Amino acid sequence: MLVVPSVLDAVTVHADGALCTRVATVSAADGRLPTQLRINGLPLGLNTGSLRASVLQGPSGLAVRDIRPSFDIQLPPEPDVPAEYRALEEAQDSLMRLSAELQRIQQNIEATQRLGPSYPKPKLGEEPRQASPSTLLTLASFVDEELAALYSRKLDLERQQRDAIAEVELRRRRLNEGSSSIRGQRAVLYRAAIITLSEADSAAGETRLALEYAVRGARWVPGYELRMPRSLDGGTLRMRASVLQRTGEDWTNVKLALSTAELHRRADVPELKALRIGRRQPPPARSGWREPPPGLDELFSGYDAAARASPPPPPPPPSPSIPAPREQRRSITGGVPRLEMPTGSIAAPAKPGYREAVPEMAPQSEEPEMDEDAMAPSMQAIPAPKSSGGFFAPGAPPPPAPTAAMPMRSRGGGGLERAKKAAPRNRPSKDLGMDESEELLDGAAFGGAAPSELEPSAPAGLEPAGNLLDYDRLELLPAHQPGSRGKLQPRPVYSSLELVALTAVHVQVDIVTLLAVSQQSMDAVHHVSPPTWAVPPRQSTPYFDYRYDVETRMDVPSDGAWHTVSVFSAPVGLTAEYLCVPSMESQVFRTVKVENRTPHALLAGPVDVTLGDEFLMTSPLPTLAPGATQRLGLGVEESIKVSRNTRFDEASGGVFGGATVLTHRVSLEVANRLGRPVTVEIRERVPVVPVSEKDIKVEEAEVKPAWRAPTPLPGDSPVEGERAWRVTLQAGEKQALDATWLVKIPSSKMLQGGNRRT
Repeated sequence: MLVVPSVLDAVTVHADGALCTRVATVSAADGRLPTQLRINGLPLGLNTGSLRASVLQGPSGLAVRDIRPSFDIQLPPEPDVPAEYRALEEAQDSLMRLSAELQRIQQNIEATQRLGPSYPKPKLGEEPRQASPSTLLTLASFVDEELAALYSRKLDLERQQRDAIAEVELRRRRLNEGSSSIRGQRAVLYRAAIITLSEADSAAGETRLALEYAVRGARWVPGYELRMPRSLDGGTLRMRASVLQRTGEDWTNVKLALSTAELHRRADVPELKALRIGRRQPPPARSGWREPPPGLDELFSGYDAAARASPPPPPPPPSPSIPAPREQRRSITGGVPRLEMPTGSIAAPAKPGYREAVPEMAPQSEEPEMDEDAMAPSMQAIPAPKSSGGFFAPGAPPPPAPTAAMPMRSRGGGGLERAKKAAPRNRPSKDLGMDESEELLDGAAFGGAAPSELEPSAPAGLEPAGNLLDYDRLELLPAHQPGSRGKLQPRPVYSSLELVALTAVHVQVDIVTLLAVSQQSMDAVHHVSPPTWAVPPRQSTPYFDYRYDVETRMDVPSDGAWHTVSVFSAPVGLTAEYLCVPSMESQVFRTVKVENRTPHALLAGPVDVTLGDEFLMTSPLPTLAPGATQRLGLGVEESIKVSRNTRFDEASGGVFGGATVLTHRVSLEVANRLGRPVTVEIRERVPVVPVSEKDIKVEEAEVKPAWRAPTPLPGDSPVEGERAWRVTLQAGEKQALDATWLVKIPSSKMLQGGNRRT
């Protein structure tokens, strides 16, 4: 079988996994393509039911007929021990050379530090000599320059020495591993795909195939980067994504796409029931069901005649029955519990079309005495015979059940004797290889029920169960199985576990443990904490799905850590605003109104804000539908000051003084200390009268300049009685804002909590 190399070309990360696409190139030999090829190196945790193959480029008429999963074991190349020795010696020589040069530099530094002016002691009667200041300064400058150069060289040598020490340790470790490791312990298990192609007339050039499979162990959360100038006039918003994957293979230079859809969600087309008016009628038959054609059994008449003509294989020679201790009869084969039965004491039931678990033995006149308690587990492991679970044509009799009845009769001394009636032999056993992934095992050989017990029953009438309409999970029984041959039936669920057990025995690798470790490693990605303010895509988009294509090819290693990738630059509208609510907080906050101008939604996630060349903050961005607008906070602006003063007066009013007038005055002053003009929105709140209170009246007396009721953004709750000023201030300008409103109540009453409402 031709093994074709493949390259991981594209990956689509979903909310609960990833969909990978590999591209393989097949060259024609003598103008013809192979009909069967194999692609190795697939991740161990892939979903075998998601394997899909297609022809991207090739001759006309070429198509993929079949694809089957398998296993692949790769052994790393043996290390070249002499080459590792030479590499270690070179690393040690380099380290010794660097150490010697570093020692020489240290000696030069010490010698240079000792350089300085000398003042010889004058002789008796002589005057001291005068020292030239310029000479002393020249000497000091020379010493400083030399020391700077020597220290720079010393730092460089110390860095190289650390790298050389690490290289020596690496070479020594590789040498130790290469001289003491065993190849069998370093075997790596992968998945493989066997692809069957159709016959092509002629093939010239290369043929490209695409292999698609789904894997778990991948997550992604959206994020953004907002870059704005310090003046807040314009900017760019770029969508990013934090991707985490532990699928077992590195995504190197792949076309990355991000999707909010669930990968393992079924997308069946819903069936709309017809509404009928009149007498009740039985529901119509479901589409997709076809009755088996007449004369189906006649197709196998030639096979039956040939099978009866060939004599059955001779039975193996009998072997004595030696009972094993009770604690040794239960063993583990491929991760599935198995009950060992003593040879020659009990014959396992044989099912047509399957291998016999225990060969047929000739009756013996004398059998050893056995304890009935020791035989109890083996007796429980024999299932009762049942009919096969395939579906048949209406009116056709079910297939005959295999002769699996094995009566027991007691003998003297508590012994048990096997009945002379044994199960018939169906076919000779054969060795199952790793590629025969569709072979089934008899369930009784693993201590469980036979396959006939786990298969669904035949459909009643012309309306089968839903599993019989899922043709991807149906299989055709072999021709030598009477009664059910030539008919489709659901594939047993436990067959994958038995295949794993068979493959584990064949290749001498504990595949069950490796698969469990792989699944545990992939499931561990769901326990990793997301970045701050990150929101899972299914939480922010529960009712719609989008796909985002990354602009360039990316690399995401399979290390279980978050990696940031740049997705695309989102065309959005950015409008800077300064907002202040002085009755609650006198500080002025910077905000940006973000308008989504893309054809798809911008999911909720963190946004990193950069003003100019400085990072400002990380703020949460809510989900933005196409055309929606939201406000993004950017912190406090210290250069804009707002002061608020209030005044309250209470007086009698009305014609006869029967009312109390509560006058509220609010005076604000806004000062712009920035070097550019700004627009500030200042909000106040006027008291609101409940509908049930008819004795209270609120009147807005004088407002300078005029204010208005602000329009809330989508998602914001409207505030009753809210008013807003929008003022534009030049650099260094101040502006005063005044508002007065009157609250009139009966003189015999007062407001709950006090009459003052400012």
